[in-house]
Amino acid sequence: MSATPLQDRRAALAREAILDALVAHLEAGDIDTVGMEDLAREAGVSRRTLYRYFPTRGDLIAAAGDWVRGHVFNIEPGIGDGGIAASFRAGTERMRGRPKLARALLATESGRAVRGSFRSARADAIRRDVRAKAPGLPRRDAERAAAILTCLCSLNAFVSLQEESGLSPEQAEEAILWALDVIQAEAQRDSRKRTTR
Repeated sequence: MSATPLQDRRAALAREAILDALVAHLEAGDIDTVGMEDLAREAGVSRRTLYRYFPTRGDLIAAAGDWVRGHVFNIEPGIGDGGIAASFRAGTERMRGRPKLARALLATESGRAVRGSFRSARADAIRRDVRAKAPGLPRRDAERAAAILTCLCSLNAFVSLQEESGLSPEQAEEAILWALDVIQAEAQRDSRKRTTR
């Protein structure tokens, strides 16, 4: 068993400090106006160190997407054994713990960019799940079902339902879970009908 070299541990700590500073600005809602030099100072690293790990703001935002998903919210883009509804429930549970950050991921340009890579991975996972659980559905119907399920399983739907309908986070979650169940049951029923003809 080899020890991690000190230089590697320092690099990991520096990257973590930079990403923590970025997430703090995301949560504060001012990420789109904060400069790279400010982030470096707040992270306790030099500007040179920040640029060594993140040569551009785009590189930093891309890394932040993985960081927020994996370290802050601990959400996997895959569906898992529990299915789409269980995956959505786990995600909303974590989002409720950081509501300012969840809203900033929707309201800021950088926040939307941070969510970008996760959204496409999540959409692909939902498409695969629909095809696996409703194999008899025509491709067009499977794509439509997957698109609606993806939309419902989003942070955007979760927050919008609260704002547009006045529901509490718990009520919004339950409403979306109900809709997920209805759509999946209908897709599976239609798939069985088509395969038994």
